[in-house]
Amino acid sequence: MRNKTNIVKDTKGDAVVEAAIMFPIMIMIFAALFLLAVYLPTRATLQRATQFAATAIATEKSDAWLYFDTGDMRYYWENDKGNLMNVYEALFSNGDVQDKGESIVERVEGRSLSSKSGTLEVECRIANKIVYKEVIVTATRRFTTPVNLSFIGFPTEIPVTITSTAVVQNGEEFVRNMDMAVDFVNFIMEKFNLTGVADTISSFGSRAASLLGWD
Repeated sequence: MRNKTNIVKDTKGDAVVEAAIMFPIMIMIFAALFLLAVYLPTRATLQRATQFAATAIATEKSDAWLYFDTGDMRYYWENDKGNLMNVYEALFSNGDVQDKGESIVERVEGRSLSSKSGTLEVECRIANKIVYKEVIVTATRRFTTPVNLSFIGFPTEIPVTITSTAVVQNGEEFVRNMDMAVDFVNFIMEKFNLTGVADTISSFGSRAASLLGWD
């Protein structure tokens, strides 16, 4: 009985057992705090950098008579109309878009105070819609975790990806595209004899609006 009582009251080794249980938990908490401290500022920086790049490229390809100099990161007036970029160039080549967007993102991110560890990947492209053009800039910063927890399935590399867009504003080309869209619709209606159907739909819409008091 005395030996059993001594075993129950013996606390030797408790600290080792508690440390063995708490140490992995503390490591995971530390890793999570580190990731938050790096992830949130990196995300905010990439958001600003990609939006800045998309806006600059869209401005150059619009009819704003402005171009963006990546050397001093400023806008300048374009005095010669012949030097203005044509928005339809994006249909054939996006090389200048990729180079300029990547340079702007790197310069803007370089001015921030967030962590620059890991690798930076930038992708810039132009989506040519029927009526408008959209500049899309995507940046991904990959940084490694401070503690290797791959044995529990935790990734060793964390990617932070941000995408920003800006629409090319060009009044003349917008009007021209709208005219092309209207002409195309009229051509389809005449070719397939849909004029009567369109008149029926229009008449039904007018009656519905009258009943609802919208006219």
